[in-house]
Amino acid sequence: MNLKKIIPIVIVIGIILIFSFSKGGNISINIVQGENQQVVEKDFIYNHSDAISFPAVVRSSGNKPVETEYKGIEMSKLLSSLDFDISKVEKITFNASDGYRIILGIEEIKEPNNIYLTFERDGKPMKSKSQGGNGPFQLVIRQDPFSQRWIKHVEEIILE
Repeated sequence: MNLKKIIPIVIVIGIILIFSFSKGGNISINIVQGENQQVVEKDFIYNHSDAISFPAVVRSSGNKPVETEYKGIEMSKLLSSLDFDISKVEKITFNASDGYRIILGIEEIKEPNNIYLTFERDGKPMKSKSQGGNGPFQLVIRQDPFSQRWIKHVEEIILE
C-alpha cells in the first residue's frame, strides 16, 4: 500500500476521534445570577452527594404513560451547594439548547422533593439531543402530573 495515501486517512480518523471524545467530555450547565456566573461541569453534578434516584411517569402526547426512574439533584440543593443565594430570587428561567424555555417561581423551586435537574434515566446517563436523547440534563417537576413543564436539553439556568 502507498504510504502517501494512508497518512491522510489516519490523520482524518484521528481528528474525528479527538472531536468525538472532547465533545462528549465537555458536558456542563451554565448558572447565572446577576454578575455571578458559574459553569458547572458534569462530574460535579453526576457525583453530587445529594443526587438521588426516584420514580416518575413520563407522559407524551399520543403515547402511553411510561414508568421510569430518574437520577438527579433537587434544584434547591444544587443551588445551595454552589453558594447561590436564592433568598431574594423571585423566578428561575431554564433554557434548553433547542430554544425551549420555562420560568418557575421560587416558591415552587423551594417545595421539597419537587424540582430536579436529572442526568440519568433508568440507570443510564441521558444522551444529548444529537444522540437522540433528552439530556444531558432534563428538568423533571414531580408535582406536574402530565409532564407538560418538564424541559429537556437544559443548558442554562438564570436566577432573577
